[in-house]
Amino acid sequence: MNLERYPVVADSKHLMYKFLSKGPNGPIGKIVFYREVGDNMFNLEFGDWDVGKQEVDDKARSNNNDRNKVIATVAGTVIEFIKHHPQASVFAKGSTPARTRLYQIGIFANWPEISQQFVIEGFINGEWQIFQQRINYQAFSLKIKEKL
Repeated sequence: MNLERYPVVADSKHLMYKFLSKGPNGPIGKIVFYREVGDNMFNLEFGDWDVGKQEVDDKARSNNNDRNKVIATVAGTVIEFIKHHPQASVFAKGSTPARTRLYQIGIFANWPEISQQFVIEGFINGEWQIFQQRINYQAFSLKIKEKL
């Protein structure tokens, strides 16, 4: 994906990525964390870094006028994470239905590139299915396509 992104700094295990959002509200620390929740299944956690609580605030609304760049940066961390953990599956669900929908819009907008490299599934009505357009999913999973 050739979208403008922020530079990121990864930890040594490529489970945490930090970057700064820059806009009218000043620099805002963002963090993307991949937490293992099952056998090679990792939950993508994303939000503003709350310095006081030393945790991710996934409900924060930065309003820094850089949404697309932030989303592209988060997507870039997924690609980087998978490079270092090729057997992993990534689970993503927004902290609100609107944020989950935003993830879906991002997947759809970059579908030609994403679908060449990854298998994407959507969760709806209690089951997983191969990602399809025009369906509002409740969550997503992504894994690298196996080479034949």
